[in-house]
Amino acid sequence: MYVTPPSPNVTRPVTAPVWWQVSGPGFTALIGLFMLTVIYRFDGLSEIQLALGLSSRSLLLIGLVAYLAGAALSAVAGLLLGARFPTAVAVPATCFLLFGVLLAAFADAGGLLMAGRALSGLGTGAAAGTAVALILKLRERRGAVAGVTAGLAVLALVLGPVIGQLVSEAMGFRVIQLIAVPFLLIALVLNAVLGVVRLSAAKRAAAYPPSGYAGGPWQPGGAA
Repeated sequence: MYVTPPSPNVTRPVTAPVWWQVSGPGFTALIGLFMLTVIYRFDGLSEIQLALGLSSRSLLLIGLVAYLAGAALSAVAGLLLGARFPTAVAVPATCFLLFGVLLAAFADAGGLLMAGRALSGLGTGAAAGTAVALILKLRERRGAVAGVTAGLAVLALVLGPVIGQLVSEAMGFRVIQLIAVPFLLIALVLNAVLGVVRLSAAKRAAAYPPSGYAGGPWQPGGAA
């Protein structure tokens, strides 16, 4: 009786990310870092603090601690899952940041502002963790991508108070929050497009056998 031999187990190597895949979560993270410091001014005051009647301690808790706490929690998920599922992490991260910015823009009390800042922190941390995870997995241009990303991150943190002060003094703190919305929509589209491209590349790679594998003797074209 003829018994069909079992198909061999073929282990395909995990495809390493390429440098341009960092651009999606990296762009979201840069927006998030900008929004982290945009509510502050170099003279120590804050338009949000004045508009909502917050004390310095309340602003520290609502504006900074809530944001950093959310970022710290979600950064772990980004680091653990971001390299393998960058789109599945980056798209929700961008949505969290978008919703957080909208809440902060229309906040009329400290509680709503805290919720918005916490959501923004969750989005920023997840996106930043994903970007770092992808950079660590790069096989080419890792140093260059890491250097450029770090430089842009510092620039976003520094420019936040400068641009925030200029815009907030002229048009109020709500406008500087809303300015981030179109950029976040672009980031959302960018992450979705990169996900589609990555999925298409993975399907094309799966359509071909690994290099050097000629098939079994029972398969057409297999080695005898």
